[in-house]
Amino acid sequence: MSAGRNILMLCSCIILVAVLAAGCMTATTPTLPPGIKKFNSTAEIEQYLEESVANVEHDAIYRTMVPTTVGISADSKAMAQSEQASGIPAPSVWGGGPGAGGVPYSQTNVQVAGVDEPDIIKNDNRYIYTISGQNLVIIDAYPAARASVISATEIADTPRDIFVRGDRLVLFSTGTPGADTYQEHSESRMIPAYYIPSPPVTHATIYDISNRAKPAVMKDFSIDGNYVDARMIGSLVYLVTQEQIYPYYRDGPIIVPVLREGSRTVIQPDIWYFDHPESQYTFTTITALDIASGNERDAQTYLLGSGNTLYVSEDALYVSYPQYRPVIYRAQEDIAVRAVPASDLATRSSVIPADFNTLTGQERESIIEGLRNAEQEAISRKEADQTTTVIHKIGIRNGAVTYLARGEVPGTLHNQFSMDEYKGNLRVATTSSIYTPRYGQYSYNNVYVLDQDMATIGGLTHIAEQETIYATRFIGDRLYMVTFMRIDPFFVIDLSTPLNPKILGKLKIPGYSDYLHPYDATHIIGIGKETSTNEWGGVSTSGVKLALFDVSDVNNPTQVDKVQIGDAGSDSAALEDHHAFLFDRAKNLLVIPIRAVTADPVVKGDYYSYRPQVWYGAYVFGLSPETGFTLRGTVQHGSGDSGYYYYGSSASEVKRSLYIGDVLYTMSSKQIKANPLDDLATTLATIPLPPAGDIYYPVVEK
Repeated sequence: MSAGRNILMLCSCIILVAVLAAGCMTATTPTLPPGIKKFNSTAEIEQYLEESVANVEHDAIYRTMVPTTVGISADSKAMAQSEQASGIPAPSVWGGGPGAGGVPYSQTNVQVAGVDEPDIIKNDNRYIYTISGQNLVIIDAYPAARASVISATEIADTPRDIFVRGDRLVLFSTGTPGADTYQEHSESRMIPAYYIPSPPVTHATIYDISNRAKPAVMKDFSIDGNYVDARMIGSLVYLVTQEQIYPYYRDGPIIVPVLREGSRTVIQPDIWYFDHPESQYTFTTITALDIASGNERDAQTYLLGSGNTLYVSEDALYVSYPQYRPVIYRAQEDIAVRAVPASDLATRSSVIPADFNTLTGQERESIIEGLRNAEQEAISRKEADQTTTVIHKIGIRNGAVTYLARGEVPGTLHNQFSMDEYKGNLRVATTSSIYTPRYGQYSYNNVYVLDQDMATIGGLTHIAEQETIYATRFIGDRLYMVTFMRIDPFFVIDLSTPLNPKILGKLKIPGYSDYLHPYDATHIIGIGKETSTNEWGGVSTSGVKLALFDVSDVNNPTQVDKVQIGDAGSDSAALEDHHAFLFDRAKNLLVIPIRAVTADPVVKGDYYSYRPQVWYGAYVFGLSPETGFTLRGTVQHGSGDSGYYYYGSSASEVKRSLYIGDVLYTMSSKQIKANPLDDLATTLATIPLPPAGDIYYPVVEK
């Protein structure tokens, strides 16, 4: 009897322990957000893609577009409290800071303070690290009098970007797998060579650069997919890669992304998906690496649509892409039902007349009003082609990658500055372009506010109709936005009440800005192109334009000063890439890479050549609200004899600039020049770089 009681008690203990263990496991299992699922095998992925392809083919015949509307979440009233403007980003956003030993140096111009962005060049208080052609180059740059290249490491694949932190450097490059891996990919996918010549692989190579003259590979990680972008927070690097999936041409098992160190698999990421069919699919992988230790931290793969606009805050990564759903009529009888009435046919040609730009404001507004009404009618009848943007929010805390939420807004994004996270909300600026069979094309711009669960809680639509967003900058509870068609409306938009964004003021001036940058809490710098009205009533662009806007009176923004550099054909790397924009208010320093084209003819002997004169280099300004732009000097890297390219750049075109101490360094493909900030006409050093070559064929002189 005693023995039986003991056995019973033992069994009870075992059951109790099992229950407690099960309870602990349940308590620690993370709760997945709605809509996300995980594949358990490649067979499941293949089945999902096959069904998705079938659905897309079916939808191509029967689909009609249901418009996305701005929804208000249930708890939105709790979020209606006004927020105070927080001024401008911390100075580290636009670079500048003391180095070791008290030598100040610039840093990469980034969007979010504390979130570093990769670039082709980095520096500290002594060294410059850059990619030149197929080489990783390290330059002992300061003091400038003894500047020289101390190491040039040839990269087997195509180098893309770098990060530097202390004695660690990570280089991202794109190539193809090794022979064994490539054979596995090619045999399993059976994709014709003209669709995918070779499967892409991205390398994240971590170097120990404690000896700058001899960088040593610490770890070489590779992940299947193309390099998209990356961010670094502290010593943690978050790498985003994408691998295009071709379900139409696949005949074999799916090859899912794998993180390898050398030939060894270190992480097989989970593959996550959503019940939202896409017209195109990618494996989008977020990989977290610690470059201080050289260890991998996490990797997760998501089956998403195709696109690569990325915004990253200190604890979340947002991946966005457009989703286009065209209207395709179902049958001939349906087309007959929706046929355009004769009365509409009679007026359709006048909806957007050829001389629209030359009409008076009242005439243009009358036409736009008609388009606006037609758009609403077309949407209600499900006759409008629309594009929406899907945004996935992914948590990136302490090296852990965790999916959080999905949102969707009408329209498309211009670039990463179209998104901004502030006090738990994501603010998004988009351009909608609607096509209706009856009335043609109609475009306008929008601002949406999404809460932490990516539900849309506020919106402002139909801003600057028949125009397109050229630049946006969110600062605190304000959005500064530039749209363009004929002139440059500079908008100040209030976001202090997330449920009710509103336009506070706008300024209409010739030209436009491609990039906006804060000067201080009440002034914004813009860089873009100057424009003018041509003899046919249209708009012609001319030189590079710098503008300073005063937004202290939000209802009446003004242009304090402007500068035009060059004539038509002039350009700047800063118009396309904010990393090329160098500004430090404390040093009264603004540096802009410039390709200046002047239309004056060149005299050669007894005849004139009308080939444009070209100057390559950097313009250096001082800037203040009181004096506006003051030219401090220029640094030349080349002139007309260096080759002029209408659609590209020569090896003389300046790509980046930086400073260490009191010296300005400007970089083109062929060299880095060092010039003292207080005497830019003097060149302290010229450092040749490994040849990268010119990019496009030069214009032939006639």
